[in-house]
Order: sequence, then C-alpha cells, then structure tokens
Amino acid sequence: MAGPRPAQNMLGVAGLMPVVVSIGLAMLMLLPLGSGLADYATPHLVMISCFYWLSWRPLLMPYGACTLLGLFLDLWLGAPLGVNTVMLLLTRLFVLNQLKYYKGKNRGVYWGVFSVMAFGFFTLSWLLTSAVAGQFLAADTVFLQWLVTSFFYAPVAFVLGRLRRWVL
Repeated sequence: MAGPRPAQNMLGVAGLMPVVVSIGLAMLMLLPLGSGLADYATPHLVMISCFYWLSWRPLLMPYGACTLLGLFLDLWLGAPLGVNTVMLLLTRLFVLNQLKYYKGKNRGVYWGVFSVMAFGFFTLSWLLTSAVAGQFLAADTVFLQWLVTSFFYAPVAFVLGRLRRWVL
C-alpha cells in the first residue's frame, strides 16, 4: 500500500529540473540558426520556460534562478545588462500575482495570458534598449520576436508538460 505523496517542495534532482531545463532552453535559444533573422526571430524560450514552471510549481523557479538566467542571456546576447534579468523577474512577479485568475483554466487561456504578458515585456525591453542606445530602435524586430515567442509557447509548453508529468 502506497503512502501519501511527499510534500510539494521537491528536493534533489527532480526539484532542480525546472532550472536545469531552463538552462538547457537558454543554450538552445543561443544556437546560431544560420539566417540573418536568427537574432530577432528566435523565440525567447527561457521566458516560456519560466512562465510555464512558475504557473505549475512556483517554488521550483526562485528569484535567484530567474536573475541568473537573465544575466546569462544578457551577457551572451550582448544586450544591455539587466534587460533579460528584468524581463524574467517581472515574469515571476506577474505570474505570482495573476496566477489565481487563470490557474486551472484551459491551455488557450494560458497561451493568451502568456502572449499578453510577453507583449508588455517585449515592449518594455524595446523601450529600455532604446533608452540605452539614445534613440528609438526599430520596433519591427521586437514585434517579430514577440510573434515568434507567442507562437512557440504552445509546443514548448506541451513538451514541458510531458516532462513535468514524467519527472515530478
């Protein structure tokens, strides 16, 4: 006879899985695709991963992990230091404050919430990057990255969901 399931905080390898998967997605995101649009049309897989894991198991994606992932992306991409860090920390704050309104809804609601949130954060990153550059940068590249990221949310979340059910 099986006993009760352990508490929600997972220690060990399974508890580190969201952070490890997010690091893996960051490395995948940073691979060169061989096209001139690679820098702009690459989906922000780390934002998708953070949103997914924070929506399902917020304790397994702490502030420190979001900060380090964002810093890693900023350094690797050559973005102004702190832009991705702010985006991932704001993702954590957004999910923790809004989760009660969309938790338990269907996948389409999660996709819509993610798309609206990502639009706001990509707009913020465009404004911050433009402020650092001292001029307004082309908004079409940010819009394209938002579209690609929003489109890729569903398949990436599907894979992360299978992984979550398999391990956790």
